[in-house]
Amino acid sequence: MSRKIENVRFPSEMSHHRELSPVCGIRLEMIHFFADSVSNVTEVLSQIQTKLSPDAFFRHLSVQAKQQLFLWQIQQVIALPGRFSLNMSLNMMTQPAFIQALIAQGRPTRIIIEIQDPGNMLHLARDERQIVLAAIRTLYRAGFKVWLDDLYPHQVPIWQRTGMRFDAIKISSELFHQLRTAEPQLAALIARYREMGERVVIEGVETGQDYALSRDSGADAVQGFLLRDPLSIAHLLS
Repeated sequence: MSRKIENVRFPSEMSHHRELSPVCGIRLEMIHFFADSVSNVTEVLSQIQTKLSPDAFFRHLSVQAKQQLFLWQIQQVIALPGRFSLNMSLNMMTQPAFIQALIAQGRPTRIIIEIQDPGNMLHLARDERQIVLAAIRTLYRAGFKVWLDDLYPHQVPIWQRTGMRFDAIKISSELFHQLRTAEPQLAALIARYREMGERVVIEGVETGQDYALSRDSGADAVQGFLLRDPLSIAHLLS
């Protein structure tokens, strides 16, 4: 990515939504692809000012607040160059009106949907699962790419049974750090995930050793603290 990672502040008109008042802006994180830097993606994340942890804050947001925030984030980044990934929970996908509003935003080839809680598929009722799968198919037809974020091995079977193939599967930083010293197991996990996704992305890359391990184990892309430093990026790509 040629431009610097930046922060974007919320305009004042967003502050009237009580649930979203702690959200003070967005930050952008690079997802770097080994084979072709042109394929790099920027993940859009929210900045918050609250005593709650980010996980707790977003877990307690209403579906409507999450949807409003999602659409607003698209509006903020769509004028910037490149492709962007945004996090979407499964309960956001159970409302067809939201999916249509998302499609109406346009520019689907530049927006990637990261399903941030794939494990919750295990807890949905059968009819809710069908609605989610229909939403994913609708997004694909509209031109969006869909990734599974932070997928864990025990969650794989329920997604395999859907017959869906995703554009990418992401390995969480927690899972990656567990496998840092177990390269064969990491390589096996990547191979398993590739059965469901075209590409595999590893989060939590903090050092040059992490970068090399991810590449040598067969991953397609990485994300993490290491890539927030322009000097580190330049060194890795030199």
